[in-house]
Amino acid sequence: MMTTETIRIQGEESYDVVVCGGGTAGFCAAVAAAREGAKTCVLERFGALGGTMTIGGVSAPALFHAHGKQIIAGIGWELMTTLAKNGFAQLPPAPFNLRHPQMAVELNAFEAEVEMNRMAETAGVPLCYHQPVVYVCAEGGHVSSVLISTQKGLKRICGKVFIDCSGDGSVSVMAGAEYELSDELQPASLNSILMNLREAEKDDAAIKRAYNQSLESGDMQPQDIWGKNIGGLTTGRGRGRGASLDECYAINPGNNLNHVYPFNGADEESRTRGEIDGRESIARTVKFVREHVPGYERAYVASVSPLVSARESRRIVGNAYVTVDDYVNGVCPPDSVCYSFYPVDVHRGTEDKPLDNVFLDEGRVPGIPLGALIARGFDNLMMAGRIASGDRRAQSAYRVQASCMAMGEATGTAAAAAAKRGVRVTEIDVDALRRRLHDNGVLVPGIDDVR
Repeated sequence: MMTTETIRIQGEESYDVVVCGGGTAGFCAAVAAAREGAKTCVLERFGALGGTMTIGGVSAPALFHAHGKQIIAGIGWELMTTLAKNGFAQLPPAPFNLRHPQMAVELNAFEAEVEMNRMAETAGVPLCYHQPVVYVCAEGGHVSSVLISTQKGLKRICGKVFIDCSGDGSVSVMAGAEYELSDELQPASLNSILMNLREAEKDDAAIKRAYNQSLESGDMQPQDIWGKNIGGLTTGRGRGRGASLDECYAINPGNNLNHVYPFNGADEESRTRGEIDGRESIARTVKFVREHVPGYERAYVASVSPLVSARESRRIVGNAYVTVDDYVNGVCPPDSVCYSFYPVDVHRGTEDKPLDNVFLDEGRVPGIPLGALIARGFDNLMMAGRIASGDRRAQSAYRVQASCMAMGEATGTAAAAAAKRGVRVTEIDVDALRRRLHDNGVLVPGIDDVR
């Protein structure tokens, strides 16, 4: 076991709330806790906030609306509307009951990073970039501190409450929390931006023939354009769908065009292989479009996301557990702290049926219980985002960015309450927490009826 006698600690800081990971969930958690008066920091391994939404290139957070009504507001929606007011985001069109791909907010990732920095610093949150958690000091279901890697060596960060927003649950696992990890994981995606594109008449039938020939010869792999769906490669199928190259590269860059698999975000060797394979996939696609797609003859890769965007890895076992049956039936447990809405969306690699989708019937909007955001057996460890407690198919729905933002705000508000009152996170007055969230503009199941 690592001890202070065997390692050198280059300094120590103490906070009320320590947020580990600055993705969409971590950003909202940190801002929420700080706005509640808790001394809060966010520890992030990259150099910007936003995670998959910004660094990962999936710059289309969804879904804030369901069945024609808004179901997620709060800090995440504040960010969206601020970006839209400044001309850097396009909100979904009314009515808000369109197909789910058309209901995403489309935003400029760079401007989102800038605005999140501003919101966090205005709230008084120190942004600890390039300082990942490398060790967790925990005993008896209580986390006392974490060690982070800095340019000067290891630093100890102490806290009253810790929130794991790492995406892969690494902080919870280092603390000794229980987790689930499926034998078969969904593929990831690596997004890129192409430049030097021009408008030109395109023959979809000819492109499809060339694509099929490239598959047969091995010059292209099925995962390069996932789902083998080449029929609408250049014509597109509507705003935000990402069904065409023009949409993927010119309108909404990257947009999950490819699949990277096998990919386990909780394993460094798998991550390394995924980074290599993802870039090879992009290179094959660029070669193909230069040779066979009019207007793309001189296309080149301007940038590739430094983060392969995982859809699934660990799920931390919490005091509550979201099942797919509860999710699709719109169950809202009494301790629900936010809504979530997205179809069950299990990606299946190169199978003939690339997606396992289950769409929620009219009026069904599930709630995420507080218990699913508290690590089982711990008194001061919470989690938010795609690692929240639930089964695999439910996770494929609540993993999306708007839901992660809502879960993050809920955990940040709860953590601040526990830290300020000196109680365990399991001892939080749930009714008071739900009222506080409502007062802060969050749409809370049982208080704000959206169905």
